Amino acid sequence: MVRYTHPEMFYLLIPFVLVIIWYAISGRKLHQQMESLGTEQVRKFLLNRVKLSRVKLRSRLLILGILFIILASVGPQIGTKLTQLNRKGVDVIIALDTSTSMDAIDVSPSRIEKAKHELSRFMNGLDGDRVGLIVFAGSAHLHCPLTSDYSAARLFLNSVDSKIIATQGTDMAAALELAMENIPEADETYKVIVLVSDGEDHQGRVMKLAEDAKKRGIIVHTMGVGTATGGPIPILDVSGKRKDFKKDRKGNIVTSKLNGATLNDIAFKTGGKYIRVENQSNAIAPIIHEISEMESRELKSHVFSQYEDRFQVFLIIALILFLAEFFISTRTKEEMVWEGRFSK
Repeated sequence: MVRYTHPEMFYLLIPFVLVIIWYAISGRKLHQQMESLGTEQVRKFLLNRVKLSRVKLRSRLLILGILFIILASVGPQIGTKLTQLNRKGVDVIIALDTSTSMDAIDVSPSRIEKAKHELSRFMNGLDGDRVGLIVFAGSAHLHCPLTSDYSAARLFLNSVDSKIIATQGTDMAAALELAMENIPEADETYKVIVLVSDGEDHQGRVMKLAEDAKKRGIIVHTMGVGTATGGPIPILDVSGKRKDFKKDRKGNIVTSKLNGATLNDIAFKTGGKYIRVENQSNAIAPIIHEISEMESRELKSHVFSQYEDRFQVFLIIALILFLAEFFISTRTKEEMVWEGRFSK
């Protein structure tokens, strides 16, 4: 395949063609004028030091050289090739709790906003690693597949809120199960799951999944977002302003507390680290340090390289043509002696 970086330069062919037409017409007129100089013998004597065939050859070489200069100016790029990109890193899958309890305001501005802020800092601390994002509440969904494009991953992260999953609840087991499904068996040695939640597990299967992760050698780091004293869960209107707090059937305000024990057990079971995120800054630094200290493996992925520039070829051809035109002589060393007679 061929494409051009500056296709507008093709317009230079218009004046080029016009000049060729003018040159052809002028050459024909010049030929007619030479025919009128006299007999063939006279013309042969007058032009005996000039090689007309070489004059034409030089003109054609010059025209071809200019044509190749114009072709080089359009910036031709020819073909793509499949190359293997080798790099080192760790695959990190983030599982972020988006249940209603993550709207609790015991952590400023809210648990889910604090988690997103810390995870954004976490992505900034990655270097050559791939990162993916799973969101979960009553069910789990892959929000962003594994990628080394951190800007794209942050865009997906910023779009997350507590309304992204309609099925409410907190099924951490579903999140772990989905994360492990996205970890190929052959590439599981240096895989990490970062589970971010307030620890309220409504299904109870999470420790069984943690045991499965341990058997596969997958490390699960956990982030508990919230405080032990807990906080109320605001109810927001369509504009995002708080209009009330969530209440139980008796009309009492519901207080959501951090369940750090479950998250700590998951991390301990898989050889990971548990951190509690409250209102401190850079709370996620210990997990960043843990991942940076891990033994990195070589990740191989196949990518198409960009089109390769080929304008240099046309420039080289043009240079050869110009040099050939310069060194071709149009004169001969032999001088013809007139053997006829001039009439008076």
